[in-house]
Amino acid sequence: MLATLIERAARGDTVELNLTGDRVIGRWAHIIRRRFPAAETLSDQARDDIASLASTLRLVRADTPCPVLDELFRGEPGLTSVAVEGPDGRLGLIMRERFLLVMSGAFGYGRPLTNRQTVAEITDWHPLVLLAGTSVLTAAQRLRTRPREARYDDVIVSDGDTRLSSVSAALLLDTLTERLSAKVIRDELTGLANRAHFLERLEAACIDASDPDEPGPRVVVAFIDLDHMKKINDSFGHHVGDVVLTSLAARLAAVAKEDELVARLGGDEFAVLTRLPEEAGEHEAKEIGDRYRAAAAETDPAVAPAARTKASVGVAVSGAQADAETVLSAADMAMYRAKQAGGDDVVTVLGVDAGLPGDVEQVDRSVRQAIAGDELRLVYQPIVRIQDRSVVSVEALVRWEHPRLGRLSPDRFLPGAERTGQMPALDRWVLRTACADLVTLTQRLGDAAPPSVNVNVSTRTLTTPFDETVLDVLAETGLPPDRLRLELPETADLTLLAGAHARLERLREAGVHLTLDDMGAGSTTLRHLSTLTVHGMKIDQVFVAGMLDNPRDHTVVKLLTDLGHGLQLRVTAEGVETAAQLEALAALGVEHAQGWHIGRPAPLEDLAATLTSP
Repeated sequence: MLATLIERAARGDTVELNLTGDRVIGRWAHIIRRRFPAAETLSDQARDDIASLASTLRLVRADTPCPVLDELFRGEPGLTSVAVEGPDGRLGLIMRERFLLVMSGAFGYGRPLTNRQTVAEITDWHPLVLLAGTSVLTAAQRLRTRPREARYDDVIVSDGDTRLSSVSAALLLDTLTERLSAKVIRDELTGLANRAHFLERLEAACIDASDPDEPGPRVVVAFIDLDHMKKINDSFGHHVGDVVLTSLAARLAAVAKEDELVARLGGDEFAVLTRLPEEAGEHEAKEIGDRYRAAAAETDPAVAPAARTKASVGVAVSGAQADAETVLSAADMAMYRAKQAGGDDVVTVLGVDAGLPGDVEQVDRSVRQAIAGDELRLVYQPIVRIQDRSVVSVEALVRWEHPRLGRLSPDRFLPGAERTGQMPALDRWVLRTACADLVTLTQRLGDAAPPSVNVNVSTRTLTTPFDETVLDVLAETGLPPDRLRLELPETADLTLLAGAHARLERLREAGVHLTLDDMGAGSTTLRHLSTLTVHGMKIDQVFVAGMLDNPRDHTVVKLLTDLGHGLQLRVTAEGVETAAQLEALAALGVEHAQGWHIGRPAPLEDLAATLTSP
């Protein structure tokens, strides 16, 4: 019986505990901890432990005369309840208000009769008893399942040993309301404002700044992105990454002025909302960015010394016609400029108005126009067999020939396309163009053409019926399915890939090759390999870049290579920039490689010339 109840609780079912005395309470806690060492209680592992709300609970014996309890309650006005220990070890509860009503005669009999009774006769012998460690949310949910007349009774909290305390239902529900309200506007990891709250405040500030009658101060957004955060996660683990983020959040909050809002937008992206007077210029804007960049660069003794942080900061200042989306996008793009310049830098942009984003073009909403305007181009980077340097495939990479800004690399527009839901349209264009280009190359070059083409599939596209798109494109262009290799993002959520499993399997059965990209970049590598049937894997370039200098990176490359070979997968190393790296990869048994040392991304015509050159 006991084992059955524990198993039900582990599955998340509600289990009522009628604990009988201190000895039995301790026995339950011991069994729970032994059966489930990862959990201290049957409840969720939550940060908001109800024990933090509990106050000392007085315990009386069941044979205590009611007048004694009456004197106890009247002598301690703050005492809302007492626990009652029955002769059989049962644990009961008496609520103060209900007891005083009984003593007053409200139930038809009064003090003369009650004075002759013991507390056992008016005790609720079925109180709600929860173990310390139970979350406030879980406790509130348990309260709702109680009989209506008992929903406002105190909750008994046991430490699993001998100590008992109690939490009033009113305090429990008020605390839950307060914490749920905080979660609406707060980032759970850092405690800073979350993205939704930041955008709400930004929108309000932009409306105020754009008031035609009484325009407010200019809106300023500083977009902060950590440099090499991925490297920290990969080298030290995501638990250290979380410490880095919380430490950074505290430093950013510490340098914020009273009227500045600091938020975590997600991942390692932070933002600051503030104001500047109309006459302020680049100097004032850069001062804001430098203040936060310097805070990001400080070290924290709580963080691994090698996990030092630096940040790229983009600062956008609105014009007279501010628009929240435009200002945030401009700050984002300015941050990417700082990152492209080497990082640990600040780039500012002034006069950002709705539809007129100053020096930084708002590209987030323009990908479809770029497709329609024939502004996108594909370049191809060769993937070679290390043993003989023969080309085994080419990876299709997209570029934007912007009419004003010139050629834009993917990091300038892909994040915006991902945020605004335009990646499926972009992925379709890349897929169709790449397949058509390979057919064209084959017609021109025959056997000299690349055997296949690699096309990336974004996380968002995986949520669409992309299998239909792929099969339609293959039929339309005439490219054989086995000449197409789809690269799947290793960092995609496992549940998302599970939802796409049937579509991926359909493509695999049709002959399309599937490859997991950026292996090691995420925390789900092994789970992806255990749930997805793929043909190949690509080792993330961050490990290749450091493998000659960092023994940890070298070990990761070796482990991933051995893992791939054990699963009979093609292993490709990305980001190969030196002959020494290529030689080290060959020594580890890596079959394929790509990178600037092998060949830079090139337009179709240049690729054709390279493939046919002696």
